Amino acid sequence: MPEKEIFREKLQNLISKFEKDRTHYCSKGYPEAQVRIDFLNPFFEALGWDIENKAHKSPHERDVIVELSPETTGRPDYNFRINGATKFFVEAKAPSAALDDINHILQARTYAWSTKEVFFVILTDFEDFRLYDASLRPNPKFPDEGLIFDFKYTDYLSNIEKLYELSKQRVEQGSLEALLPKDTKSKRLRIPPDKSFLEDLTGWRTELAKDIHKRNQEFDVKLLNDVVQKLLDRIIFIRIAEDRKIRPDRELWEIVAQWKEEGRRKSIMTHLIDLFHEVNDDLNGDIFKPHACEKADIDSGLLAEIIENLYFPKSRYRFDAIGVELLGSIYERYLGSTIRVTPKLVKVEEKPEVRKAGGVYYTPKYIVDYIVKNTVGRLIEGKTPRQIEKIKILDPACGSGSFLLGAYQYLINYHLKYYREHPKDAQTIQFDFYTRINPEDFALPLREKAKILRNNIFGVDIDPQSVEITMMSLYLKALEGERGMLPKKQHLLPPLSNNVKCGNSLIGYDIFDGIFSPVIPATSGIFRKDSEQVGMTEKITPSAPPPPLKLRGGKGGSMW
Repeated sequence: MPEKEIFREKLQNLISKFEKDRTHYCSKGYPEAQVRIDFLNPFFEALGWDIENKAHKSPHERDVIVELSPETTGRPDYNFRINGATKFFVEAKAPSAALDDINHILQARTYAWSTKEVFFVILTDFEDFRLYDASLRPNPKFPDEGLIFDFKYTDYLSNIEKLYELSKQRVEQGSLEALLPKDTKSKRLRIPPDKSFLEDLTGWRTELAKDIHKRNQEFDVKLLNDVVQKLLDRIIFIRIAEDRKIRPDRELWEIVAQWKEEGRRKSIMTHLIDLFHEVNDDLNGDIFKPHACEKADIDSGLLAEIIENLYFPKSRYRFDAIGVELLGSIYERYLGSTIRVTPKLVKVEEKPEVRKAGGVYYTPKYIVDYIVKNTVGRLIEGKTPRQIEKIKILDPACGSGSFLLGAYQYLINYHLKYYREHPKDAQTIQFDFYTRINPEDFALPLREKAKILRNNIFGVDIDPQSVEITMMSLYLKALEGERGMLPKKQHLLPPLSNNVKCGNSLIGYDIFDGIFSPVIPATSGIFRKDSEQVGMTEKITPSAPPPPLKLRGGKGGSMW
């Protein structure tokens, strides 16, 4: 019997089962967990998906990732993949829930949209089945924008051709791409999360700059830039940590609520500074060290507005879904502008060198991965973690840290693979808040990831804001994958002030002779030219990536 006919037969049985006891299934006593077992799992299994991983594939290769406790993780109930790449998410609800509830719709759509990689999400309770184009920026005013189809269970058989497009066989053949709307309106609304967040970030930066300049006339433009940057970095860092469940939920939101309850008389910065100090005690690092931003006079109403715009329903973003690399691409463009102060106005504008170069160019991840694999990968191949400790990886013009992030991720993956293959060596690692079940479930403890960061990753950039963002990105990468509350006052992150420095590493000793030589950073795929403006970047498309360049320097190992 053809697979489509097998699907029809099994779907007919599920429909008959639901119709027979519909009153029970639609009652409030019938939970979401049960509808997944009774109807949704069989539905997608009939479409050829291996829900229970009967093929015994590894966790990284299995067809479907099922969230057993989605209410605690916040992630969608199902993640459907082909060769490890997610193709669509499914958010399940109990039949007693109203699928047209704006909260349910936005919950399903925002996670997929925030990944920038998954264009489809399904919202279903079996009684109803909705497929959304998740590439469209979610809009609370029009939650159903991007609805591709909406079927009742009684319409399933008459629309079986459309439903079958979600089968594993058809998805492998590219059926989803054909379902993506291509009309003018959809293209206009298809605003990716990085572009959207950059717009929001720029708006907050501008408003903060105007307010802080007005209230703190003694701040020069350099300090003004620094204070605005530090405040935004701290707030965003905490929001990301909240969504990843490694900080208490809605900490910043509660501060705003407390400030309002107190009658808005006390500065909201008083509460924020207490939180900043607490985060510093818990995590250490450099982002929350004492800073001039804590002394600045800032409008509490403005800070409250920025914080509220980072939470649902005003926020479109799921910070546990926005990857560190995506944040890096956002910040790379963010760094292309600066706050400028004139006698009449304060505004954010492109830096002169960026205008001259025609914009900011963020190195695509596939280029970063290629270069890292053929430099760092070759260097550490066959080495033990103890031997790798002595190797120092340097990006002498690190920007927002894209190459350092790539190198750091490669090292984490290498160590993880090594310890899975050498369980006796893994026993030497300090597991203070982890439980190991078997080698396949082994995860690097945060302390181990922090040690790799401290020992191996180094960077330099002429822009102090780039240095700040590189540190922030590396810290977030270290915290990536942590899904439980971290212990208090443990100083889990290493200080990076000796690893990532602000300076000019691109000018040679012959500068005083008026000769400026191009330099190709060892781990970088971009060409740097300093004849007119130090730090200006130009994009080139070489026929092949440049070979690794070995640099001198550093005790305890070579720098690449």
